[in-house]
Amino acid sequence: MKVKTADETGVSLRTVAWYGTVTVLGLALVTAPALVSGTYATTLRTVLLVLLVGLVGRTYLGALLAFRSSSPPDVDLTDPPTVSVVIPAYNEGPVIADTLDAALAVEYPAEKLEIVACYEAASTDDTEEIIERYAAEHEEVVALERDEEGGGKAKAVNYALQRATGEVIASIDADHEFAPDAVERAVRYFVADEDTWCVKGRCYGSNPTDSLLALHATVERHIAELADLFGREVLGGFTIFGGGQAFFRRELFDELGAFDEEILVEDIDMSARIHAAGKRLRVDPDVVTYEENPATLSAWWSQRTRWARGWMQVAVRYLPRLPFDAALSRRARLDAAYTFVYALVPVITIVAAPMLLLDRTVLTGGTFLPYDWLLWSGVGVAPFLTSLLIFVRDHRHGYSHHPTELLAAITLWGYLFCQGVVYVTAFLDEFVFNRESVYVTTTRADAPADD
Repeated sequence: MKVKTADETGVSLRTVAWYGTVTVLGLALVTAPALVSGTYATTLRTVLLVLLVGLVGRTYLGALLAFRSSSPPDVDLTDPPTVSVVIPAYNEGPVIADTLDAALAVEYPAEKLEIVACYEAASTDDTEEIIERYAAEHEEVVALERDEEGGGKAKAVNYALQRATGEVIASIDADHEFAPDAVERAVRYFVADEDTWCVKGRCYGSNPTDSLLALHATVERHIAELADLFGREVLGGFTIFGGGQAFFRRELFDELGAFDEEILVEDIDMSARIHAAGKRLRVDPDVVTYEENPATLSAWWSQRTRWARGWMQVAVRYLPRLPFDAALSRRARLDAAYTFVYALVPVITIVAAPMLLLDRTVLTGGTFLPYDWLLWSGVGVAPFLTSLLIFVRDHRHGYSHHPTELLAAITLWGYLFCQGVVYVTAFLDEFVFNRESVYVTTTRADAPADD
């Protein structure tokens, strides 16, 4: 059989041209009436500013809240729980050895640690060879081959969970490396509170110098991991785990079942299910794994369109439910509503964005908001200022950043505009063209592979 991931398929010029044409038509339909109606132009400009203020205002707040210390519970770990580290892998030859080395080097009793490296039988590089070698050399490592129809991270993790025996499950991507204290720090939350079912740490970008795209993606991820995810924890809001690592109490899967294999962001879906069950999802940014961000346009586009479309799927599923769920606190319900509404907002902002160009050329005028010039200024400098706050916070906590990351913060709005185009593409696929959502395509050797 052959497995083909979205990151390998690339993006054809025909696809780019098609989505580009549809996007341009959408932009024209929304902004063209502004050329003949001053009231329409002012209204559209006001809507755009309000949406952007709602986005960056929360980011500013989250960046400030990130300065709060995250201290794990002080508990007795004389007899710590067993931990299974689950690592799904497909064609991860270049990185899987480093991932396994980091997992073996964590500061946790070896007799309490199990590393389940689940590799796809269809891998075409040396992933299988490396994992089998580590299993032969280290009794903590379990090499698990998966040879089943279908693919995707959710399927692979669910398959590995059937073999994992730990009381705590640590799920990490194959391109992540544990910080030495990550496992013990996360485990403390489970020992201290039986209602804690998930602990989300921080995915810390480690390859900003690989390309300009990787550089901007790294800065964006720093903002997301601290200003957004940890900010939710400090505020007591709708905490979520996303990205390449999280820790779970084993009972979670007994109570809620496995990860949803039909949705493109199974992590966000499970986050919602945890809250709906009345359990806690904790976020500690000092539970660190070091990650690699996509360095090529093809890999980045495939990953981000998958994420964007998955967020829209989750928003449709939970927006009518979670904001009214009594199992959540009022603050968490409001935060859930904000979260799922803003899963769709990038589409609106990118479609309305040409107003900014028109305002510099053929149009003049403001908004219905007082002091809108001050609000526009705050929006404009938000990526740089929030990044600067995060870099200062990290320096105080002993984390370093490459100097070019601060330069990338200046041009981050351009990167975020490109990400908005990704959201438009995902929106079209999900709600207009109703394309099948496929994370990984599996085909038999005797069948033609997908294009």
